[in-house]
Amino acid sequence: MLKNSLKKIVPDSVKAKLKAVEKQRLQKAVAALPKISEDDFVNIMQNEVGVQSGNVVFIHSSVDRLNLDFPFYRIIPLMRDIVGENGTILFPTYPKLTSYKFLKSGQVFNVKRTASFTGILNEFARRQKDAVRSLHPTKSVVALGKHAKELTAEHQNSPYPYDRNSPYYKITEYDGIIVGIGINTSHLSFVHCIDDTMKEKFPVQPYHDELFEAECINYDGESVIVKSYAHDMDKMHFDIPKFVDKYISKDIARNINIDGMKFGRASSVPLFARMTELAEDGITIFKKQFYIK
Repeated sequence: MLKNSLKKIVPDSVKAKLKAVEKQRLQKAVAALPKISEDDFVNIMQNEVGVQSGNVVFIHSSVDRLNLDFPFYRIIPLMRDIVGENGTILFPTYPKLTSYKFLKSGQVFNVKRTASFTGILNEFARRQKDAVRSLHPTKSVVALGKHAKELTAEHQNSPYPYDRNSPYYKITEYDGIIVGIGINTSHLSFVHCIDDTMKEKFPVQPYHDELFEAECINYDGESVIVKSYAHDMDKMHFDIPKFVDKYISKDIARNINIDGMKFGRASSVPLFARMTELAEDGITIFKKQFYIK
């Protein structure tokens, strides 16, 4: 909470300088790590992370944290080769603003044109000719591969962006896995599927009360109103890797460190079952201060 309060009072110019310093520090640290070749990357994905042919794979990434010996955009064809013609890869494609700020601003989401700010790899995936993107103003997902259309087709049908209509949950219907590339389970958005499927039974109310009606432009160029709630960002401070290490068995989800670089893997079906079980017992990723009394 103190960190958030400081962010509000620190001038933007100071924030920009601190961000630049941190970027330089990160670049220097990453450059000192062993190089990863394309063969190394494929080996890591197949033998360390466990991605197989035919898998549906939801990918979170931070390529700036990998010392790649090849252009970052090669990750997409490499992943598509690994999962093969029967597989599918997915990426989150959020806007620059938080959900609440974006929806409050009244900006129009265009499924074809609105850029993704969840990493350069995700934006590159969005620009692929065969990419299929879900119609959601703040939590859209882009998919490439065999099941792309089915996974993204119904996202706009619920105001809860991670419930059973969403690509985040629908990967469970294909026994999908979630993979971190350059990051571990820290960005495991799948965890919010538990919040949104349990709804009022979940121990925490993670959303603002206001139900937004956002204008979106679909693939036919038509204007569509999509209803959505927005996360209360004051509550979105948790340590997912710590939670995973403490409560989730490693055969379900694990954090992986290879030569100082982070990766992660989670199996959607058993993870959903385990986290639902934990939530019913009052154990969630959220801080206790936010629990409904």
